Amino acid sequence: MAGLEVWNSGEAPEPGERLAILEAFAAASGDALLSQNADGRITFWNRSAERILGYREGEILGRNTTTLFPGRLQAELGRIYDTVSAGGQVDHLATEVERKDGMPIPVSLCIRPVRDDSGRVVGAVSIVQDVTEMRLAQAALAEVEARLSGGEAQAHVGRWLWDIGTGAVQWSDELHRIHGVDPLDFAGTLDAHLSYAHPDDRSHVADALAAAVRTGQPVEEEYRIIRPEGDQRWIYLRAEASVSSAGTVVALRGIGQDVTDRRITSDQRGS
Repeated sequence: MAGLEVWNSGEAPEPGERLAILEAFAAASGDALLSQNADGRITFWNRSAERILGYREGEILGRNTTTLFPGRLQAELGRIYDTVSAGGQVDHLATEVERKDGMPIPVSLCIRPVRDDSGRVVGAVSIVQDVTEMRLAQAALAEVEARLSGGEAQAHVGRWLWDIGTGAVQWSDELHRIHGVDPLDFAGTLDAHLSYAHPDDRSHVADALAAAVRTGQPVEEEYRIIRPEGDQRWIYLRAEASVSSAGTVVALRGIGQDVTDRRITSDQRGS
């Protein structure tokens, strides 16, 4: 427990302890960690590097770092590593590595120079983060967003979110279209959200939203809005509360649908 006593005392660990700490971090990391010497030869390779790139440590040590990249990228990465050898650094470079089996893997690459006691660059360390799942998630999210946007436009239904903590209100593109408001002209607050409500309906809508925050119960209202050009539309609003683990409402998520045509038809039938 000597190492723990050193940490508790506030003193810097000895070189041997510092190395043990770094090795523990490397072993625990889910990212590929590797180091290279001044000649660009790989000198360290953690277990996650084996998992991500498919090479065992004994197979890869001594090979040039640029061989980890597809042939079309090796010259470019060679120049980047030369920049690091001159004292530069690389943060979150989006690129690809090539597994032992030839499969390309999208990664985020960070590189830092390693210096000796005199400040001379004697190598580099690289963090290689596999971003395959993130890329797939982004693609799926973009597809869902496109489908939602298309569906909103057809049904004249927009989405909105009120973050209680920050007070920010977000509208989807369709809700901006329904209100006739350019996104750049929307202040993104509850006051701005309510400002488009008809003056005779505004306080009632505000009270309904406040009650939803207070009780955590859904809110459902129909009210009039006045668009910037002066025409009046009817909006059906529905929202659900998002509740924290402490039981407090932290947000309202809802939809706003343009139901003007239905209201006009209903009024005509009533008359």
